[in-house]
Amino acid sequence: MTIFEAKRLSPWEEGALTLINLTEDDGYLIASGGKFRLCLPLLLKDDLAKCLGQTISILRTDTDYRMRILNQQS
Repeated sequence: MTIFEAKRLSPWEEGALTLINLTEDDGYLIASGGKFRLCLPLLLKDDLAKCLGQTISILRTDTDYRMRILNQQS
């Protein structure tokens, strides 16, 4: 079995995934999408929970994180 480590975004780095699962690990939020996992702050949990099953992109800026939905399911 291959274990994929969660990626922590650097400032001004963007990650995109089809959001399948959200888990908490050691004070962080792990957003999983297939083989890709992002390590994010827990404060994004409520916003990301609304996006399960959708393809999203998350941009880390110098001060916060920005999210956009790349495909909107009704």
